[in-house]
Amino acid sequence: MGLLIIGIIFSFLLGSALGSFVHCWAHRLYSGEGFRRHSYCPQCGQLLAWYNNIPIFSYLRLKGKCASCHKKIPQDYFWSELLAGGLLVIAFLAAWCHLGGEEGIWVAITSIKGWLVALQAIIGLVILMLVFWTDYWWLAIFTGPLLIGGVIVGLLKWLTGESLVNMVLGGLIGGLFFALQFWASKGRWIGEGDIYLGIFLGIWLGWPFIILAIFGAYIFGAIIGLLLIAMGHKAWTSKLPLGVFLAPSGWLCFLWGQQAMEAYLRLIGVAN
Repeated sequence: MGLLIIGIIFSFLLGSALGSFVHCWAHRLYSGEGFRRHSYCPQCGQLLAWYNNIPIFSYLRLKGKCASCHKKIPQDYFWSELLAGGLLVIAFLAAWCHLGGEEGIWVAITSIKGWLVALQAIIGLVILMLVFWTDYWWLAIFTGPLLIGGVIVGLLKWLTGESLVNMVLGGLIGGLFFALQFWASKGRWIGEGDIYLGIFLGIWLGWPFIILAIFGAYIFGAIIGLLLIAMGHKAWTSKLPLGVFLAPSGWLCFLWGQQAMEAYLRLIGVAN
């Protein structure tokens, strides 16, 4: 039980730190600023002291206001950190259940393969949260992080013994699926960034789970779209950013794709 509590706390703290980093990264990618400057208040530009830059805690202690100008800090800073912390806790709990509890976790953290798989999860979470925020805020997906992330994840998976054919096939299917839509619609249905997101997800998830992620994203998007139309927030002709739905669908498939696929095969009578 002690390892479970430690794992939850560590996962939440690490996740919230990653959420803070992703939020900052998204804004600096969009502005083209880069990381040459230390973290600063988005309202007055004052550099933040380290104790005013602690994820979640600093926001709550300062009551959502800058320590210098006392203007309100956008709430999405807080929600990004809280969400990332929660998502990494969910990943740890999923691993706990999948590996059979404390004994399985000890085996994983004392093996190189266990750390390589954990790195895959962390990189995937960072990339998908980056896609979520940039596509949600600006309808923009930056291709550089996806390409670099895909190469790194592919290398990590190869080091853990994953099939190279499986990764290449997943990347090709993910990329071609969206490339064909982009070509057929001349960019009206989806954006070019979705092609690179499909490639990344295909490498990260592999075949056949990339299919499950795509299917889940369209189902998720359809449900959210219908709800927004019913509430009067969107019209039938409105566009929704696909990356906002592909990101959570991909994360869910990474955690439970195998179980979902096995359940589906049992449902249609292919597997027992």
